[in-house]
Amino acid sequence: MPQRNAWRHDGFAFFAEHRVLRWLPEPRVAAKLDATDRVALERLCVELPDLLPVRPACLTRGDFWTQNILATADGTPAVIDPAVSYMWADVDLAHVWATPRPPEAERFFAVYGELTGAESGWVDRLAYVQLRQHLALMAMFDDDWGSTDAVRTLVAPFRPR
Repeated sequence: MPQRNAWRHDGFAFFAEHRVLRWLPEPRVAAKLDATDRVALERLCVELPDLLPVRPACLTRGDFWTQNILATADGTPAVIDPAVSYMWADVDLAHVWATPRPPEAERFFAVYGELTGAESGWVDRLAYVQLRQHLALMAMFDDDWGSTDAVRTLVAPFRPR
């Protein structure tokens, strides 16, 4: 599906517009999320600067999850299906964190947090960055591996009262 990478100086606005809200018009997403879900998602996007810390942008792979990490016939690691953009490093980390991972991966994330000086709770915030992946799965597949439920759970605090 198309990925738009129009330049924005504001990473939160870029993420909201080009990685989250861009999926709302897709037919499967429109069928899976009701009006209240969509309003809640829009509200969440407005709150992104309060939910996520300011991070520097870097070149990201964009769709870095375990099923896109393969090996060649001789065992050399290979990565497929890139969705490259200039975004937060947490984009790639969120995909790996949120996909099935071996227990050994916990150590990687602990060390990454220590080395980068990530503030307390950074791993919990990866769920917000994972929104793009959930919405993409919702848009592409009827069976979205629980992505619709994950999005509804994440946006629940932003529902109109």
